[in-house]
Amino acid sequence: MYRHKPARRRQALPQAPLPDWSRLSRNDQVEVQMHHGTVMSGTIDMIAANRSVFWLIRNDGAGRTMVCYGDAVSVTKVATAQREHAAA
Repeated sequence: MYRHKPARRRQALPQAPLPDWSRLSRNDQVEVQMHHGTVMSGTIDMIAANRSVFWLIRNDGAGRTMVCYGDAVSVTKVATAQREHAAA
């Protein structure tokens, strides 16, 4: 007889700021913390081939914002589970 085993849920790992942006790509969900403490979240719309700059479509409805590596910001990639929870 078949016995149903529910899928295990992955525990979300604590997210840390990325030291470099080499693993970022278009459509990634990220949080950007500015040097003065403001946090923006959204989806990467366009990203330069050298990963030095990207355009963020902001979740707060404020349009697109250009984020540059040299602007003293920290970028954290948001995990898939957090995105699904935020959408619910």
